[in-house]
Amino acid sequence: MDTPSQINRMDLPPGPRNAALQSLLYMQNPYGYMARMRSRFGDIFSMPSMNGMLVLVNTPEAAQEILSGGTKDFDIGFGVDLLSHLLGSNSLLLLAGDAHRRERKILSPVFHGHRMKAYAPAMQRSALDRSAEWLPGETIVMQNEMQSVSLDVIIRAVLGVTEPERLAVFREAIRHAVSEVSPWPLFLAPLRHEFFGVGPWARFMRHKRAFDSLLAEEISSARSHPLPGEDILSRLVDSTDEEGNPLSDSAIRDHLVTLLIAGHETTATALAWAFYEITRHPEIERWLLDEITALGSEPDPVELADLPALHAVSREALRLHPIVPEFFRTVKNGYRLQNWDIPPGVVLAGSILSIQQNPELYPHPERFDPQRFLQRDFAPHEFAAFGGGHRYCLGSAFALSEMSVVLGTLLPRYALHAPKKRPLKTVRRHITLGPEGGAALQVIAQRFGPARH
Repeated sequence: MDTPSQINRMDLPPGPRNAALQSLLYMQNPYGYMARMRSRFGDIFSMPSMNGMLVLVNTPEAAQEILSGGTKDFDIGFGVDLLSHLLGSNSLLLLAGDAHRRERKILSPVFHGHRMKAYAPAMQRSALDRSAEWLPGETIVMQNEMQSVSLDVIIRAVLGVTEPERLAVFREAIRHAVSEVSPWPLFLAPLRHEFFGVGPWARFMRHKRAFDSLLAEEISSARSHPLPGEDILSRLVDSTDEEGNPLSDSAIRDHLVTLLIAGHETTATALAWAFYEITRHPEIERWLLDEITALGSEPDPVELADLPALHAVSREALRLHPIVPEFFRTVKNGYRLQNWDIPPGVVLAGSILSIQQNPELYPHPERFDPQRFLQRDFAPHEFAAFGGGHRYCLGSAFALSEMSVVLGTLLPRYALHAPKKRPLKTVRRHITLGPEGGAALQVIAQRFGPARH
């Protein structure tokens, strides 16, 4: 990719200069940065970064143009070399062209709708197990609680691990690997050195190697079983490419890491935001409880996963609080966007933050209003939390099902309260965005509800 200095700024929309400063300002406050740049330069502006030149687009119309483009127009988005240190070069998130199409075809069957139903009981069980420790009067950090729930769900679903001791081992390994993902080494190449075992990159690499060793054990164990299980690892071991060849251990490892890390962190954050917003809107909480109790005293988790009201709440939480602020595409051979001819090597970045705050699409966009998702469907260029086009998130159905099951299981059991009256700020959490302080909520009471399992 061309560097900012190699691309002629005259060919690009106007924008700020000084890559290091812009990267710093953006990382510290994405929402504030986007608002300032839009007021100064308009809905489409360029931005130099330490890893290449970006063109930020902030309207649904421009986003639709980008998402309708295909592999002939665009390469993989932004930061491939950065994320490959964590996810691996075979990760679906980092592949492009024929390689991406091939691996996506292999992975798609494991995310078919009927398979999501098989995971619903594990989602409910994980939520009940974790919430058993909640006591009236205590304050819980919902981000941490939901991360524990989502970790257990993803470990069970992806690896098929159910033994408590082994679950605990993987839980700690993933937590360590994620907690050591500092954005600074990822965005600043000079910091990606181990420095004789000292510093954030050295810690990250130690935990990564330990995590990889555990995954290698699970892959070897799965290969030794003659019949595949329902977990995703078993399905990957049993899969073949278009030539009939089995997947390599390294390819399986990279797919597993992508699912384990990206799959649990994002869903946990979305759940934390959803619980927080529900506690701040009693009328929405009452509406949800009515919808849930209409399913009976002990709703089947599959019914919860399909409940429209819970899906609407989940989508609205992701609209108001997107976990990832942009989607990216790298221009291959030049691309005409609106009135601009974008040169090769420039990265087009669709601002999910701006698109999902568009008042023409979402009246009163600052409000938490799940009903809007029951009144109409939104296209990927209007609701971009799961991306769009040929790179639409394969795990979207899994994430929405998990959010519905967890919300539907815990809301009838616990009354929660947000102790802080002012709205929580959005802060950077590793390489994603999340609620300030992890969304601390107080357990007011344990409601009468379905019996624990």
